[in-house]
Amino acid sequence: MRKCAYILSVLFLLTPCFLRAENGSASVAVKSVPAVGHASFTTSEGVAESMQAVKEGEGFVSGTVTKSSLVTRMDFQLNDRILHTSVQNYAQPAELAAVAQKCLTADPDECFFYYKSYEKSTDKSVAALANLELSVLSLQRGQVKQSLSYIDQAARLAPEDPFIELTRGWTLFAAGKYKKARKSFADMLFLTADFEYTSSAKLGTALAYYFEGDHKKTAADLQYIYTSDPYMISFAAYMMGRLAADKKSSRYQAPVFLQQSLSHDAHNYPAMQLLAALSAKNKQNKLPAFQAYSTLYSLDPADKEAKKQVKKFAEDLTGNLSDYLFFLRLDRPIVQDLPSVKSELIKMALYADRWQRPVHLQKINIIPSGIMTVKSERLGEVLKSPSYVTRTLEFNTETKAVDLKDKHGHVEFSSRRPFTIATEKDVKTLVVKDAAATDLFAADFSDKELKGALTVIPQENGMLLINEVYAEDLIPALLATQAQAVQYPQALAALSVVFRAALKEAAEKNKEQIYHITDNDVYFKFKGINLTVLAMLEATKASRGLELSGTDLGYYGACGTVSYDQIANTENRPNYTYSPSNLSKYILSSPPADLYARPHDQTQWADVKWMYLYDAKDIQARLNARGKFGTLRAMTPTKLSPNGRVLAMRFTGSKGSYEAQTAQEVSYILSAATMRSTFFDFVPMYKGKNVVRVLVRGYDSGTGVGLCVNGADGLARGGSDYQGIIKYYFPNARILDTHTGEVH
Repeated sequence: MRKCAYILSVLFLLTPCFLRAENGSASVAVKSVPAVGHASFTTSEGVAESMQAVKEGEGFVSGTVTKSSLVTRMDFQLNDRILHTSVQNYAQPAELAAVAQKCLTADPDECFFYYKSYEKSTDKSVAALANLELSVLSLQRGQVKQSLSYIDQAARLAPEDPFIELTRGWTLFAAGKYKKARKSFADMLFLTADFEYTSSAKLGTALAYYFEGDHKKTAADLQYIYTSDPYMISFAAYMMGRLAADKKSSRYQAPVFLQQSLSHDAHNYPAMQLLAALSAKNKQNKLPAFQAYSTLYSLDPADKEAKKQVKKFAEDLTGNLSDYLFFLRLDRPIVQDLPSVKSELIKMALYADRWQRPVHLQKINIIPSGIMTVKSERLGEVLKSPSYVTRTLEFNTETKAVDLKDKHGHVEFSSRRPFTIATEKDVKTLVVKDAAATDLFAADFSDKELKGALTVIPQENGMLLINEVYAEDLIPALLATQAQAVQYPQALAALSVVFRAALKEAAEKNKEQIYHITDNDVYFKFKGINLTVLAMLEATKASRGLELSGTDLGYYGACGTVSYDQIANTENRPNYTYSPSNLSKYILSSPPADLYARPHDQTQWADVKWMYLYDAKDIQARLNARGKFGTLRAMTPTKLSPNGRVLAMRFTGSKGSYEAQTAQEVSYILSAATMRSTFFDFVPMYKGKNVVRVLVRGYDSGTGVGLCVNGADGLARGGSDYQGIIKYYFPNARILDTHTGEVH
């Protein structure tokens, strides 16, 4: 009844489908691989074998992973306590703390000169931290030599500070001084044996060896990271994939690593890119290459290589190209009968693109589960159609009207004005299927089953579809796409309260517009009521007694201990306050053991903590598509949240500069909008004056505002009911219990 779903706007929910196109298998058999000490993580059988193959190809002797030879200060075992212990201290001298607060709203140049006034302070601790901050800011401004000078001075002033020495290693790495970077990482290990430091040093060492071309030592360090650090499994697997792909003798092993990388973090865009490139080498089966490059092109329309490859591999395919993509197809209504709950009417535009703009459709088919009526705003009821009979709506490019056709292609009704399609009984549903537009990759064109009415609006270039539906009928379907991993009903009920309030707010805010939200809104992802399950319906029903208002009504996927709105998500709140270096300290830190968003599977930490390595050529392509930019020279955050999330960023090029004004645009330019959030720090990797790659290290998934979905699940696991969860995430909101009349 259904085909595998290829949903462009939510690719990350569907990575197994992407992988199925590669090897015909949704997953790989798993087994436990012994790690250092007591740490033991799940890895794939194929990856374990592939690691050995890569190592043996480089002259390795087979054997088990041992403790890091770099740890020189103390012998330790990696257990749960070690993995969740952070030694970071974010306290700063009063004068520098004041500067950090100014930098949140100041121009980057002003921020730099605020710190500059303290670089030669008579207080060595102040001077050391000021030079550290100046080094971080200089690297962001593209001033690499200056950054090295400042970090060297900081290290001279505070030779026992492991964070300064670690930052020195990464700064040398950014400058392309790999041998010196490795020495700095090794020197740092004489200052501390804390896991978060040693793991970062080990990674820096591995990457330095890799870009020096020493594959043997790279493989050893990456295997250690893969089997000992749950926060870097996806990244380590990706780098092992790169390592395998670089060598002709082990290239066949690369897809195993890349699939494993994506299974741990489906947002790993570079892994998708490399997997696509490798699939293109398969001369016997070209379909996977077409599908892989279609995925990349749909994510990034500026990707000329992906566009070229899509066109190339499409030439070998026959028939309708959409049949080769993983669009969800419904032969008939799935839900068919679902009682409606009268509530706020929501107007939702269907088939919106990546920027939340509804696409102009050229053609759709509609199947009702009950008797369907068509009403014109001018003529009233013009057509009645039986249950389960398909009708076609097609945009007429000559008349600029929408033609409604029967199964034989005969036009039964044509209109240039809006008209509405609905079932006679509100318990019945409509399936909108086979949606087509001029651009096959503009949006997710999967079939959707709808409640409520469908308004068709003819426009100059096609038709818009607006689903007018009760909020209570819509909420379960929103839960189905936004809370797939949630295990506890109380967490689902809490998210239902947020959706209910946010939908009401959107309806009020956009009441003068032709639609209130889109099906690809930042907060509302709608894939059809056909995805709804009983638990979603029950959670929506159970939460109807709570009304929420008077606060930011957002939600996001996973949280660390520092959210945009100051919610800690842990009993062990860190003493974090923003400064450029404190942000990097936080990104380095290990999540506490009691983090509410802690994953059920200890290998799936990517929602909370992640890392990606982006190619500057891709970033430059997106920037040059916006104007004359040239090659990338610097990346400077220009607007930050109170915690240091990047809300805007200036990109400096050899021929011009561009400022991304929103967090969404920052994410698109850096990662084709695949990055989990904009709470990150980064290491630009230079070759001469130009940035050639960018290592991005980040925390959490989403905006950091409102209810943390994974955190809510953790609170529910600990015994909180949905009202308690709402009170925790919205402490300043007005919460009305309609059953008791009590206001919190």
